[in-house]
Amino acid sequence: MTFPEMRSRQRSRGSWAAAGSGRLFVVLALVAGGCSSAPTASATPTPSSSPVVASSSPAPSSVNGETPVPQQILAPAPDLPVANLCSAQLTTTADGNASPLLCSSGAVNVQAWRFYASVSASVLGIGLNPTQGQVESAMCDDIAHNHASRPEEANGYKLAATYYGWSFNLDPANVTCS
Repeated sequence: MTFPEMRSRQRSRGSWAAAGSGRLFVVLALVAGGCSSAPTASATPTPSSSPVVASSSPAPSSVNGETPVPQQILAPAPDLPVANLCSAQLTTTADGNASPLLCSSGAVNVQAWRFYASVSASVLGIGLNPTQGQVESAMCDDIAHNHASRPEEANGYKLAATYYGWSFNLDPANVTCS
């Protein structure tokens, strides 16, 4: 065991020259942007053959309170999802569950995934290509060690099955844990 006082100082992750060149690049970019002149408007309008329409890249829009979310790995998953992702406000129920799990498009609700991430961590984190037996074991692990109730684990399974694209003939209510 070493004491913190006895350890060597951690070396920096880059040279001062590299850090300086990065700062120089930022300064040059700011100076170049600040020195450019904007085109001046003409006092006499010029005729145009077609109307000018300003366009911008479309931002994700909310439909029915559901917003598309860019593809990303959601913890505790080790892989990107097969399904699309969305975000919709959750409603919690008296038995400790939350809904909606999926958006109306069938996309995984990121808010629901995060809600179940602690109690269904094993089934949510098992990955793209498990066997049905591995999924059943993960569900039993969540029930035994993460204190998931059967209804919570059924919801965790539904989220995972959609996220990973599983097509097991599995009824979470009938999984037997020993």
